[in-house]
Amino acid sequence: MTNELYKTKAEVHNRGLEAIGKTLREINNNQPLTGAHKSGAGDAWETWFGKVKDSDSEPDMREAGVELKATPIKENKNGTLSAKERLVLNIINYKEVVKEPFETSHFLHKNSTMELAFYRWKPDTKKDDFVITDVVLYEMMKNPVDFAIIKQDWHIIVDYIKKGRAHELSERLTTYLSPCTKGKKAEESYRDQPCSKTPAKQRAYSLKGGYMTYLYRTYVLGEDASPAIVTNPLELETKSLLDIILDKIRPFIGKKRADLAREFNVKDNTKSTNPEILKHMIGIKGGKEDDFGQEITKADIKPKTVVVNKGKKDLKEEFKIREYKFAEVIEETWEKSELREFLQDTKFLIVVFEKDGDDYWLKGAKFWEMPEEDIETSARMVWEDTIHKIKTGVEITWTPTKRTTNFIKSSLNNKLFSKLSASQTAYHENSPYSDKLPSKINWINSPDDKIDLYSDYYMTRQAWWLNKIYIYNQIADMFDSE
Repeated sequence: MTNELYKTKAEVHNRGLEAIGKTLREINNNQPLTGAHKSGAGDAWETWFGKVKDSDSEPDMREAGVELKATPIKENKNGTLSAKERLVLNIINYKEVVKEPFETSHFLHKNSTMELAFYRWKPDTKKDDFVITDVVLYEMMKNPVDFAIIKQDWHIIVDYIKKGRAHELSERLTTYLSPCTKGKKAEESYRDQPCSKTPAKQRAYSLKGGYMTYLYRTYVLGEDASPAIVTNPLELETKSLLDIILDKIRPFIGKKRADLAREFNVKDNTKSTNPEILKHMIGIKGGKEDDFGQEITKADIKPKTVVVNKGKKDLKEEFKIREYKFAEVIEETWEKSELREFLQDTKFLIVVFEKDGDDYWLKGAKFWEMPEEDIETSARMVWEDTIHKIKTGVEITWTPTKRTTNFIKSSLNNKLFSKLSASQTAYHENSPYSDKLPSKINWINSPDDKIDLYSDYYMTRQAWWLNKIYIYNQIADMFDSE
């Protein structure tokens, strides 16, 4: 089978639809996928079309102008489906991209139209047996607002390269289109850059996981589009998405929460009050409780409302970022871990309320991303230590009032830590609040008469958190005048 069989977008898409219901091995000429690297699914997808693997800058289906991409979808604990990871596109050619205008760039030429295969990832299933569930023809320019943001992101990447700062590129600089590291050992894959003698990590363009999740849910599942924060792409000619969001919040800074709740017809002093006020400030009304607008989802922005007690130099509570499952994290390496990708891609929109007596005042808002240095040092160390203990057996000390693990505790130096995620503690099977461990728990001081309550293989669900003093330090400038 050769490429010439598929000369138009329709022919490519019809061939793609024939793969629905087939396993990755079946679309790979019934040959097993070699190795465990992520490109295996993409190779199989190209094989389905008779494409011979190459590093050509042309789209895979040259005559049709269509690039072929396969990407995994996973089921979340609440039953929803989302992208498991970002979608990696082509390598950034530092030397050539500085010569290109966006409209005729290799990036746009290669990726403007993609035949996307979505396959279902499952933690206990071999890669060969993952099944293609959906196929769509994605055309980047059909959504003018998205396209304007992707264009902004492309220019941010290229401007860094033109200024000799390719070695400073990171996923957190951009909104939808990010420059992710690329290579089997990304920390060892370096390239020369044209405007500096400093070698830069090899990077590829990628669409963030949040963008892929939104695309899947709207293109494939047919879910109604979330309300939009930006309705006119012309707004993006003079402002970034982040500037637009902060500009919407700024007029409300300094107001009392009770007054904002009254203004927006929101119940005050409930768990959802602060998030609901944030939604109204940025112009999102109605919709699901956790829906802050489609741009927030696509950009991997995580809105977090926090409270600081007046005169204190830490948050009222620790900063929860992401729940995880024991069975999944033990299969990861740090370089390919979901946590690392999450921290690299995610911008936090931190909205700060100050508690003074019984009143809460809106203090400010800012975007924040965890610095690369913190991700690759303290966060990595804690992640690796925690995963090692999960694999070899968590130590839990029993006391009459609490159960304490030997996981690294929250501190300003460690920054990241693992602690309970569920609203109730549970150490036995068949509880919605517990998760199964791969190795036997080492119980310390567990009483014999409580044996039925404390399993050797189940403990309360866990999440990754960030230290509350560390996060306060990121917003301390809001309190400098006090």
